[in-house]
Amino acid sequence: MNLDIMNMKEAVQRAAQNGIHLSEYTLRRAIRSGQLPCRIVGRTYLISWDNLVRWLNCVDGGDSYEEIHKT
Repeated sequence: MNLDIMNMKEAVQRAAQNGIHLSEYTLRRAIRSGQLPCRIVGRTYLISWDNLVRWLNCVDGGDSYEEIHKT
């Protein structure tokens, strides 16, 4: 089994093991808004660990402080 692809619960657990405190609710919001790509199989959301880390690190430039707090 490839541990780099996981469901939401597993992704939250792996993030916690790496010192990243993240909720399933936050993941769902990121997926629904299109910020975090995933694969939906039936009712299961499968998330790539690489995509999750890229999203957390704002690799695509989204979610920056300036972008959120535009005046």
